[in-house]
Amino acid sequence: MAVGNAIKQQVRQTGMADPRPVKPLEFDGPLPQPTKDMQQIRADLDRAGYAIAAEVITAAKAREMRDFLAAEIARDEAIDEERVRRFYTDSDDLNRRMSGAELVNRHAFFRDILEHELPLQITRELLGPQTHNESYLIHSYGANVTRPGSAQQAIHRDRGGNVPLSAGAAQTRFIWCLDDFVEENGATRMVPGSHRDTEPQSWTVQYESVPAEAPAGSVLIYTDMLLHGTGANVSAGLERAGVIVGYCPPWWKPMINFPMTTDPQVLKGSSTTLRQLLGYSSVAIGFDEPWTHAPQAVKDLLVTPTMEW
Repeated sequence: MAVGNAIKQQVRQTGMADPRPVKPLEFDGPLPQPTKDMQQIRADLDRAGYAIAAEVITAAKAREMRDFLAAEIARDEAIDEERVRRFYTDSDDLNRRMSGAELVNRHAFFRDILEHELPLQITRELLGPQTHNESYLIHSYGANVTRPGSAQQAIHRDRGGNVPLSAGAAQTRFIWCLDDFVEENGATRMVPGSHRDTEPQSWTVQYESVPAEAPAGSVLIYTDMLLHGTGANVSAGLERAGVIVGYCPPWWKPMINFPMTTDPQVLKGSSTTLRQLLGYSSVAIGFDEPWTHAPQAVKDLLVTPTMEW
């Protein structure tokens, strides 16, 4: 049973050749590799459009998060598998997903990574100062698990088609690797250099792409300017779990209305930064629209919009 008006798709074409012409890579130089050097991360983002930050969390922490996510997906799947499969942007019925609202509600480490210094620092640098120094927001959030036999996702940008590329990046994007990302298990495929394209995304070509291979505990970094997509999982028995977070300016509508989807109890005692990122302010672009009819438990979580991080 679909939830609300959510659009779901079932697209799984196996054993069929793609008739579209291939658009070859137009990128020279070495591909980004996992690194802890922030200067190298910045250079990779500028040159290739993506970077791989190494050892952002420990492999043990990634495994703990991975095990918890797997258990939660299995629990939901047992109740109704429609909760965790066939989401609109997922091209394969085998894969499993969990929404960011559920991640926020179910465990502290899925809240903690939202305010981790790495994505916040990169977001400040790439998106620049905002009107009245208001906080950026979490635009989108979710976990994606590719399973053996799943097909490759269509190469795409995380960007509305009506937003001109000349406007520059409107989102920063981060994929937290809870498993080792390797080509065999569906590592995210990138089109390096595509963040500099002036042509809109096309569905009439196959974009030549490369796998962003990274060990568990790494974070893939890119923006909504980069062409990319989940790779095919051609392994015999390896799943690949990643948690994807997008950050946007305060004037951009987030995909998730966190004040309406989050249990207020889990945010008791949370930081101002986290609540700012989740949209717990009645002020936007300097205009205050009081949350007059919000439940008191939600009102109690309201914070200033002025960025404290």
